[in-house]
Amino acid sequence: MNIFQEDGRGGIFDEFGQEASAFVVESSFRLKNLTNLHKYVKNKPVTVEIEEPKDTEMTEAAPRKERTSAYNIYSDEDRRRYFYFIQQKLLKPSQAAKAANVNYETARKWKTAYNKDPEKNIPLKKTNRTPSSKPVSKLNDQHKAHLINFFDENPSGIIKDAVEDLIQHFEGLEIKKSRIAEFMKDECNLSIKVVTRHPKARNSNTTQEARAQFVKEWVQDKGLLYMQNC
Repeated sequence: MNIFQEDGRGGIFDEFGQEASAFVVESSFRLKNLTNLHKYVKNKPVTVEIEEPKDTEMTEAAPRKERTSAYNIYSDEDRRRYFYFIQQKLLKPSQAAKAANVNYETARKWKTAYNKDPEKNIPLKKTNRTPSSKPVSKLNDQHKAHLINFFDENPSGIIKDAVEDLIQHFEGLEIKKSRIAEFMKDECNLSIKVVTRHPKARNSNTTQEARAQFVKEWVQDKGLLYMQNC
């Protein structure tokens, strides 16, 4: 079997270099790429391994524990009863709490607050106090009469001036402005107004003239009867 090849110049030679005596040129086949790497990867079916779901072991939830204890609300009488067993009956704190029907931890807090108080007062409730528990006013009848006369003579007087005038007439009296304000509102039924401060230049002659000039120009431009149609 001889193999022939073209030399690039139109001549046909075999592997020994001898020119072919005759040959037939057949039409070339039409070749086409069947596929390439991109098409292969694109068209390759994707294999997905699906795991079967595993059975989950269900466990029964623990029963919810209901709160059996309730918040105890103690009155001032309960507190006095506890300290009665401590001071008069000379019981131990745990015994006094049991006798007064009070939680020991709560009673222990009362005892701690009592020991820290230099005046050794029974620690009563600080919320929901009755009106009788308010501090006793330092104003007596003479003080109140003096304040009434002061505001009758000075209707526009301020609390600070009333306090200073009261202290000057009653030597040794110490009182706060808040107590005077309470007396004015609760017993005298007087109205208290807060002073509003403005800059001095706000009501100066220059500012007032500028305002008047602005109104005149505004009325002339708009053609409005400012003094007749307010």
